[in-house]
Amino acid sequence: MKRIALALAVAGALAMEQAQAADGLSLGVGVDYSSGDYGTDTTTDILSVPFTAKYVSGHWTWKATLPWLRVKGDPNVIPGIGGVVNTNPNGRGRGNGNGNGGSGATTTEDGSASGIGDLRLAATYSFETGGPLGVDLTANFKVATADEDKGLGTGANDYGLAVDLYRAFGDTTVFGGVGYTLLGDSDYIDVDGVAGANFGLSHKVSSGSVGAMYEWRQAAADGFDDRSELTGFYTFGTDPASKFQIYATAGLSDGSPEWAGGVTYSHGF
Repeated sequence: MKRIALALAVAGALAMEQAQAADGLSLGVGVDYSSGDYGTDTTTDILSVPFTAKYVSGHWTWKATLPWLRVKGDPNVIPGIGGVVNTNPNGRGRGNGNGNGGSGATTTEDGSASGIGDLRLAATYSFETGGPLGVDLTANFKVATADEDKGLGTGANDYGLAVDLYRAFGDTTVFGGVGYTLLGDSDYIDVDGVAGANFGLSHKVSSGSVGAMYEWRQAAADGFDDRSELTGFYTFGTDPASKFQIYATAGLSDGSPEWAGGVTYSHGF
């Protein structure tokens, strides 16, 4: 959901709520923390603070997200991607990429770095089906703004398409989707295109909605496990223009973080 901030994955899965959002601009911020070894010998901790802008106009929803990242762990684990073979000699924990600067830094396989992550852009069209089933088609574009020498990104752009379906049964909405992302190779990281799928449900309660989602995604590189994750979430508003979302995730495979959690806030104008 997508791991640069699983908050993005959860928010994207709540397609029913997005489709019913009022036209206009909304701005958001969140905090996401994840921890796991991703099939490596070292635990990697990732703190992400995503800033989001969303504009809804009729059937169209336009969204941009730019996170600030703090990563500590194996340079072969890339935020938003997972485990890869990273041969960058300046990668996180190697040479100048360990976040300390200085040409005399010690070369290790465990380092920390922080900075701006990749810019993610998305355009979603919500179709009129003439019935209770909702259908969203989303085009995604990742702009490689993260520093590859710090191990905050691959240094290459990505492109993707996703289809989400959703239907309400009283106070309960069932949703699911599939997608494919063409990951870009860089000079030091060779990755494959990845398919993904998710399904779940959301139930309205007096103060908002609660739900759960399962997400699967192919491994981005050979020799690593696919990602498999289960997320529970609670969404509520403090006023008609504001919305909070709290979530927690359990990793079900070596390709996923062991656990993750976070909160997001958005305000409409």
